[in-house]
Amino acid sequence: MPGNMDGSFKSRVAFVTPGSGIGGRPALAFAREGASVVIAERSEKSNQETACIIEQLRGHALAIKCDVTRIGDVKTVLDKAVERFSCLDSLYFAFKNADSEQAITATADLTHQEWDRIVNMNVPCSIHRV
Repeated sequence: MPGNMDGSFKSRVAFVTPGSGIGGRPALAFAREGASVVIAERSEKSNQETACIIEQLRGHALAIKCDVTRIGDVKTVLDKAVERFSCLDSLYFAFKNADSEQAITATADLTHQEWDRIVNMNVPCSIHRV
C-alpha cells in the first residue's frame, strides 16, 4: 500500500479482508500506522472484534459483513467505504495458500473472471491502489 512521504499511512484508507485471523494482523498494522481500515469478512462477530481493537488503538474502522466471492457484496463494501471515508486507497487480501503466478494488479484493471480466479484460488495477494 503506498504510504505517505514519511512512511506512515495517516489519512489513508485500507480495505482488508478477512478482518480476523490471518487478515487481522494486517488490519491492525494499517491502523497502527494511521490508516482508517475497512474490514470485510463473512463473520460479523469477527469484523466487530477487530474494529473494536482498532478503535481502542484510537484508529478508525468500518466493519462490514462481506463474502468476497460475491461481486455485489464487494461493491457494497466499496460504496460504504467511500461514503464513510471519501476514498479508498488500497486493498489487502490475505488468503491461506501461495501462488507465485499472481502478479500485483490494480483492482480496477481486473476483469470479473480474473477476480473470480483470484478469490477461488484462495491465495495470498496484495492488490494496491484502487
